[in-house]
Amino acid sequence: MPNESNKKQILFIASNIPTPKRKSNKVVITIAHQLSQWFDISVMHPAEFAPFPISLMKKYKDIAGKNSWSDGTIQIRPLKYIRLFGRKHSFLLLPYVKKRLNHYLNPNGIPDLVHAHYALPDGYLAYMINQIHHTPYIISFRDSDIKFLTDPRKSYNANMMDKVLSNAKKIIVHNGAHQELLSKAGYDSIIMAHGVEKDFLRPKETVNTSNNIVISTVSELIPRKHIDWIINAVEEYKGSKNITLKIAGRGALRIDLESLSRGHENIQFLGQIDHGKVDELLQQSDIFALPSVNETFGLVYLEATAHQNAVIATKGTGVWGHFIDGDEMFYCDSYSSFKEMLFRLIDDNGLRNQMALNAFIKTKDNYSWNTIISKYVSLYEAFLTEHNS
Repeated sequence: MPNESNKKQILFIASNIPTPKRKSNKVVITIAHQLSQWFDISVMHPAEFAPFPISLMKKYKDIAGKNSWSDGTIQIRPLKYIRLFGRKHSFLLLPYVKKRLNHYLNPNGIPDLVHAHYALPDGYLAYMINQIHHTPYIISFRDSDIKFLTDPRKSYNANMMDKVLSNAKKIIVHNGAHQELLSKAGYDSIIMAHGVEKDFLRPKETVNTSNNIVISTVSELIPRKHIDWIINAVEEYKGSKNITLKIAGRGALRIDLESLSRGHENIQFLGQIDHGKVDELLQQSDIFALPSVNETFGLVYLEATAHQNAVIATKGTGVWGHFIDGDEMFYCDSYSSFKEMLFRLIDDNGLRNQMALNAFIKTKDNYSWNTIISKYVSLYEAFLTEHNS
């Protein structure tokens, strides 16, 4: 580990982080904290600016103010930009923050490496820093970037996307489907997973061969998560096992989903629960089901395998490409395939327990944060050495 004075400066550019006014996924900040042992990490947060009265919309009420804040030892400073309505020209005004971008960098100096955690808008800010200061940058390509990559109209944003990806030192994806998509578009990438803390690995003391099966899901209750599939399948199950479904999370569909499950006392809604309660829930459950679409990775799948749950995810998204289909995890592509897989896991104790064990071993050996962070350290150091040689 380098001395504090010798640490290289790494700038994260990340839209997808929690702010003082908005709860969000903490994965990027977790990575920043882990890497701060080796590097001097700071975070730029691109914050969408909207003039009055657009600023009154719920979307913009949660945007961070002009002041910086910290998450532990990680300093986070917002950079405001105007994002236009509609996909075609949404980032049309982004290049006009160039002067403000230089002003942003002046207090702390030019970073040695930039890691942008979206291709747009984060990656375009990294691209501008590269064009001005020749600072190398890495891109994390996420699911929400796909619409700009595959836009058949060749919009302004699609052209920006090409500049970002073509000039990046490395493109990181988080699942096999995204790597295949980028390859077809002519871009090379590497797959990098997220991780779990070692103390979150909880093997089952004994395997469950009883008639009582607990199914869990932890998710925002929104349409693309397909929580209704899980409820419908549980209601349609006519086998000999006693099923309990526990649903953790909140969202716009809460009332509709409760109405859908009305009269079924074996379906429980837990509401939003903290991470400690998620730990307890996954420890109690035998099967974790979340047939969600449009997932960049889906850390909760990994947390479920870390608790030796048999998992059903969705083909072509999320953790697709990390776990072997049919051996370490099931991947569905429709309601009918989801229902068939769920019923097989409920009824076949040997299949369920072996799949859960296989996935647990894979997670323990390959997906702890220690393992993932060591890969990031090697990646960063390789580019820093190349740039300084």
